[in-house]
Amino acid sequence: MQTETFIINGQEYTCIKMNAFEGNKLLLRAQKIALPVFGALFGAGKKFSETDISEAAKLISENVDEHIFENLILPLFDEAKVYCLKNKKTIKNGTDINQCFSIDNLYDLYTLIFLVMRYQFAPFFDSLVGRFGSLPSEEKA
Repeated sequence: MQTETFIINGQEYTCIKMNAFEGNKLLLRAQKIALPVFGALFGAGKKFSETDISEAAKLISENVDEHIFENLILPLFDEAKVYCLKNKKTIKNGTDINQCFSIDNLYDLYTLIFLVMRYQFAPFFDSLVGRFGSLPSEEKA
């Protein structure tokens, strides 16, 4: 089982690589959200794995709503077994988030969301960019 460690503002988090079936279910759920949002961030030819973490966390914080959080992010965290070392807690619901984050470090949560998504899906998105040159970007009216 592949494990990745993320250090965000001195706090350590880990997650595992999801299996293909569960990862695909979440990717299908994320398609309408992730492709336009990340497409706007990547630009032509830029890879997911090369994306600026701060920019991505900001973009996620601007585009996530309660529905996305409940139906995409929490299931992603659960499937990836996202774990906060300081609190010795697997993050899979709102209570776990409250125990691992405060209102003062919510930006760290968005950074963690991006890092987990990048760890899980960078090869997929990078493959899309390699084949098509860029991801579709969100049209702003």
